[in-house]
Amino acid sequence: MKSMGRKVLSVLLAASMAVSVGACSGGGETASAGKADASGSAAPEQTTLKVFLFGQAENMDKVLNKFYDETKDTLNTKLDIVWSDGATHKEKIPLMMSNQEEADLVFDAYWMNLSKMHNQGAYADLSKYFNNDQYPGLKKAFSADYLKQVTDSEGKIFAVPFTQAAEDIPVIYLRKDLREKYGMGPISSNEDLETYLKKVKADIDAGTLKMVAPFGVAGSRGFYYLDRDFYEKRSVGIYTVDGSGTSTNVGMEFEVAVSEDGKKVLGASALGDPDSVCASFPAPFNTNTKNDWVVNKLTKWAQYTEKDAQTEKDAKKDLFFTGKVAATESNISQWVDYETAVKALGGELEAYVYNEPLRDEKQVYTNALTAWNFLCVPQQSKKIDATMKFLDWVFQSRENHDLFEYGIEGEDYKAVGEDEYTPLTPSNKYTFPGYEMTWNPNFIRTNSALPDDAKKIVKYQNDPNTYLTSKIAGFTFNTEATPELKTAYASVSSIQATYGPILLLGLKKAPAEAQKTLDEYYAKAKAAGLDVIRKAVIDQVQAHLDQLNQ
Repeated sequence: MKSMGRKVLSVLLAASMAVSVGACSGGGETASAGKADASGSAAPEQTTLKVFLFGQAENMDKVLNKFYDETKDTLNTKLDIVWSDGATHKEKIPLMMSNQEEADLVFDAYWMNLSKMHNQGAYADLSKYFNNDQYPGLKKAFSADYLKQVTDSEGKIFAVPFTQAAEDIPVIYLRKDLREKYGMGPISSNEDLETYLKKVKADIDAGTLKMVAPFGVAGSRGFYYLDRDFYEKRSVGIYTVDGSGTSTNVGMEFEVAVSEDGKKVLGASALGDPDSVCASFPAPFNTNTKNDWVVNKLTKWAQYTEKDAQTEKDAKKDLFFTGKVAATESNISQWVDYETAVKALGGELEAYVYNEPLRDEKQVYTNALTAWNFLCVPQQSKKIDATMKFLDWVFQSRENHDLFEYGIEGEDYKAVGEDEYTPLTPSNKYTFPGYEMTWNPNFIRTNSALPDDAKKIVKYQNDPNTYLTSKIAGFTFNTEATPELKTAYASVSSIQATYGPILLLGLKKAPAEAQKTLDEYYAKAKAAGLDVIRKAVIDQVQAHLDQLNQ
């Protein structure tokens, strides 16, 4: 169901762009004559694309200059990239869209504004640029299956997805040097992890180890997927519905159960629901295991974290990288950053894969979405064709792609075979957040400098055969489908923002106190419209299944 907001904004956008843009499906620009190149062919007139990203690249000018030199007679396109921090970027994009400001590419994500912006009709339909022989790079790099997660019910492709693998495997990074000091073998279970944390805590309490806590977590990420059973749940058709809870509280989302044949929704459960809500779920998950996770498991891990976990913004840089904690939670893609920091402390790094199916390198089902980062083209862009030609160039060859992903070969990196690379360390080292523009399953190189155990995890992660397709593949939850849902979602999200950190960081360390807080949260969430969201989850997933099974 489309929201009224999308229809209204679409009309306004159409009216405001009728003169300046013309038909968006045509890309909005007309061919212009340019200077003749050496062969006598006319080079295109120079175009500058306005691109909005978050974070920061380093020493990007040299890569851009090389790109400009290589394409001056073909694309003749320059990039004007505007960088912001994540919070500023998230706030800026909706205002920019509303004000019809100049923009040709913007980073967005479901954990930012993507769902809302798409539902309001802010982003252009890009479907004609894919599976199109005139754009061979895009055709090669973006399969129909990969694009399902950004294709709406009308067949419009509203974003370009970026990911390297369906999972960026979550791990606990820890100090190998400390683990060996305690006479322990490699961490191979959650019980081993707790033993390690207990030994670190004993040293801290005795004053022989100058750390603030054994385990560092950030308030916005918390324990993430530690001690959760969602990989096991996916194997029997139970999926987390991303976007059905506040984006900053991983664990507040609804879970939906789907019949074995993938045709019917069996039910939807949320944190706090009684076991009876899960009675129709496939065994052995016909009780609400989320409640046990919050009440008994997270409270156990919380005894090893820093006192101010709720206000901690960056456990990676502020705690682990500075030697203030002996372990923290992250993803395997971050190995190089962690290893560099730990070596600077005089220690050694180790990674523990804490989800058992991944640790055992089993085949696992994906969740609905396999990409979490996207580029979108605003409807007001007058240079849609030029924008998509630039992205097409990036994916036309490994050399093109690697220029933006890794930098200049021989200076920033050295290619090793077909699927590895060795990073080099010039004084003007190029770095770029590849998840914002270059990550793609067809263009993955593994860092050859990784130790064998880390490389093994990465190779398993990047192998397409690791993954089985979710029964709700491509589903996205529309929080603005109806006015009633929009109101309920806002009200429940406000309550989750208050209770989420307390519950998901295990701040009520005694299980009885955690249960009391959970009950309090649940009563308020129910009163605020939790069941309105539940009905929308069931209805929207069922509509998606009906469409998939046509």
